[in-house]
Parts: sequence; C-alpha cells; structure tokens
Amino acid sequence: MSNDLTTKPTIETVLERIDNFSNRVDERFQRIDERFQEIDERFQGIFERFDRVDERFDRVDERLEEFEKEMHRVASLAHKTKEEMVAFRSDFKELRTQISKVPDGQSH
Repeated sequence: MSNDLTTKPTIETVLERIDNFSNRVDERFQRIDERFQEIDERFQGIFERFDRVDERFDRVDERLEEFEKEMHRVASLAHKTKEEMVAFRSDFKELRTQISKVPDGQSH
C-alpha cells in the first residue's frame, strides 16, 4: 500500500498540474491574441492604403473627365474650322471665277 501512495499523485499535485496547464493555455491564448492584434494592425494599414489608392483613382477619373470634355471641345472646334475652310474655299473659287470673267481692263 505504501507503494500506491508514492506513485499516486496527491490532490495537491493534481491541482498544481491543472494550474500549470491552465497557465500555459492562458499564455498561448495571450500570444494568439497578440498575433491577431498585429494582423489587425496590418489590415488597418492595408485598408488605409486602399483608401489612398481609391482617392488617387478618383482624382485620375476627374482628370480624365476633364480631358474628355476638352477633347470634345477641340473636336467641335476642329469640325467648325473645317466647315469654315470648306466655305472659304467655295467662296474663293467663286471669286476666282468672277475675276476670270472680268475683262482685262476692268480688273484693277
């Protein structure tokens, strides 16, 4: 019977082991919590970067819209100028025709 007493842990030993186990589990959970905190901070940094990228894209979009409007204005002006040149050529041809019909002595 005395051998049984030395091999069987006492209730105090069992409680100490449970307490040690509990402490190890608590430490592991603490480390896990710290890792999750680090990950959360990294994600926060990534989210902030995405926000800045979104802002930059918004500014680029605004610039492209302004550029597109300006291109439409230039295209409209070019079209109008082309129309005026066609009309000018037509008027110039008509003037040449009229001048060619004037007798030589009356052209000055």
